[in-house]
Amino acid sequence: MTTRTMGTGARLAVVGPSAAVAVALVVTALTLGPALPARVATHFGADGVADAWGSPWPFFWGSLVVALVAAGLAVVALGRNDRRTWATLLLVANLLSGSVATAWIAEAIVDRVDDPTFPVWWAVLTLVVGVAVAVPPTIALVRTAAPVPAHDVPPLDVPTDARVAWRARAGSPWFAGLGVVLVVGGVVAAWATASASADITAAAVSGGLLVLAGIAVAVLARVECTVDRRGFRLTSTWTRIPLVRVPLDRIESCGWEQVSPGQWGGWGYRISGRGVAYVVRSGPGLVVRLRGGGARVVTVADAERGAAALGALLAARGHA
Repeated sequence: MTTRTMGTGARLAVVGPSAAVAVALVVTALTLGPALPARVATHFGADGVADAWGSPWPFFWGSLVVALVAAGLAVVALGRNDRRTWATLLLVANLLSGSVATAWIAEAIVDRVDDPTFPVWWAVLTLVVGVAVAVPPTIALVRTAAPVPAHDVPPLDVPTDARVAWRARAGSPWFAGLGVVLVVGGVVAAWATASASADITAAAVSGGLLVLAGIAVAVLARVECTVDRRGFRLTSTWTRIPLVRVPLDRIESCGWEQVSPGQWGGWGYRISGRGVAYVVRSGPGLVVRLRGGGARVVTVADAERGAAALGALLAARGHA
């Protein structure tokens, strides 16, 4: 996969917004910081009235760390081949960086008076700035990303009446860890809510949602991909829950391609206009093209052999 050369303008579009956020934070801290009182409004209600007070500096340092991390990711992205995936990472990092930095700057401005308020348009502005910071790097990286090649594979050379099957496993330990963290967090949240308010319903809701999210992530932590006379299947190996099931007569063709999370908007079980994908890393992915359009994709190391096996099954179906 050949990476397209990035011009100076594209490079500035990738690095410039996050760098500007960090500079704006530092400049605001140097110019307005000395005039800020030791105790300022740190949170505002929906009506814009302050309802929490404290030091302005913990929020500043947290915002600066987020801004520097986003700027660092932007610099790293310039040298990466998988620019679609890095575009996704920067989209999230810059959206967060621009929003929290603008929120601190806005609070520093309104906290200069004795009775600060935070009008709703300030909140809207934080979102607008976050989007403005996130969009240019994303567009620049996607536009200069290399095209994704699709590869057709010759089917296995076997007799038409032979039994053909292929099986492979894929997964991510990060999904397993995140699933455990979410489940434990849900139990802790439910216990803390019940202890603080004795509201069993609120505890069940707050903890239950996290537990369900953790289970959903754990289901994706390890999968088994199978190709045989019944078609194509993707199943969770821990729970045996079927994630994808496509009968052979619904499959038009197959192949493999270099898959990146950026093509599908991230990692995990992804649904888009192109179809459904299970993405846990950048690398080869088995592509199953359906009759009538759409595809099913799974990132798996042995994708080429899986496509060859499925091709043999499709060829046998054509001779049946």
